[in-house]
Amino acid sequence: MAEPLLRLQDVKTYFHLNQSRTVKAVDGVTFTIHENETVALVGESGSGKSMTSMSIMGLVDEPGKVEGSIQLEGQELLKRTEKQLDHIRGAQIAMIFQEPMTSLNPVFTIGNQIIETIRKHKQVSKKQAHKRAVELLKLVGFARAEESMKQYPHQLSGGMRQRVMIAIAISCNPKLLIADEPTTALDVTIQQQILDLMLKIKNQFQSSILLITHDLGVVAETADRVLVMYAGQIVEEAPAYDLFTNPLHPYTQGLLKSMPKLEDNKDRLEAISGMVPPAHRFPQGCRFASRCEFATPLCAEAMPELVNVSKTRDVRCYLYKEGSVEPDKQRLKEGAIS
Repeated sequence: MAEPLLRLQDVKTYFHLNQSRTVKAVDGVTFTIHENETVALVGESGSGKSMTSMSIMGLVDEPGKVEGSIQLEGQELLKRTEKQLDHIRGAQIAMIFQEPMTSLNPVFTIGNQIIETIRKHKQVSKKQAHKRAVELLKLVGFARAEESMKQYPHQLSGGMRQRVMIAIAISCNPKLLIADEPTTALDVTIQQQILDLMLKIKNQFQSSILLITHDLGVVAETADRVLVMYAGQIVEEAPAYDLFTNPLHPYTQGLLKSMPKLEDNKDRLEAISGMVPPAHRFPQGCRFASRCEFATPLCAEAMPELVNVSKTRDVRCYLYKEGSVEPDKQRLKEGAIS
C-alpha cells in the first residue's frame, strides 16, 4: 500500500495547568489517512476529537503541548515553525470549523475573505483571485456568485455561511480537508446538501477528508473508515461497513444501540450509563471500565493495548486477542465489576 497522506504516531496533547493537574486531551493517538480517503473520527463530546484536529493544524495554544509525531506526506509538522505552518495551513491542510459565524470575519465581505486566502498562498493578481473566488462560490452552490461576493456573513443563512467556509477551505486545493462537526448547526435538509457537496469536492480535487462528528448517520453515508475515540484514546478502528455490521468495542456497541432505527418501536433510546471520566483524572485501567457491562477486575488494573484483530481492524479491549474478531468467551462469563 502507498504511503499515507497523513500519519499520527503516539500523539499526546496535554495541558499542564499546575503541578498537580494535567489535562490529557489527546493521549497516545495513532492513525493514518490515505489519499482520496474519508476517515470519520467519532465519539461523545469531550472525547478529544476536536483537540486532535487542532493538534494536526498546529493550533494548540499554551499551556497545551503536543508531543509524538504528525507527518504530512512524510514531513514532520511538529518540527515546523509557526511561519512554516502558516504556509501549510490553507495550502496543504484546510479546516472547516463547526460554527461558521464565529470563523468568518463579520466586518469583511465573503468575497474579500476568499480572495485574501487565495492571494496568501498563490502568486496571483487581485483580479485573478476575484475570478477564482467567484468560481468557488458557484462550485459550492451560490446561484448569484458575483453579487454574493459583496455580502457580509450576517446577511447569509447558516447553510450558506458553511458553504463559504468550504469555498475558503478548498480555495487552494488542499490535500487534506478537516471538517469539524460541519453540519451540527444546520437543519436536516441543509446537512445533506453540505455532505453531498463535500463528497463532490473530494472526488473532484482528489482530496482526503477527516470528518469529525458524533452523528453516526453522517458517518454511515460518507466514511470509508471509522476511528472511535473515547477519553482521549482510539478504542476501535474499522472500515465503515464492518463497524456498523459488527461493532467490537463495548463503547462502539453502546453508541450504535443509542441510534434510533425505523424498525424499532421503542419509547426511549438506549443510553450508555455513567459519564466520561474527566481528562485530568483518568483511571489507571480501561477508561470505559466503569461504564462497561463486560468489565472484569483486570480492566480496572491495567490499560488494554490497541490490538490488531484483523488486517483492517483494531480494538482496545481485553475481550479480544490479536488476530481474532471473536470475543473471549471466558471473559464474557466473568461478569461485570461496575
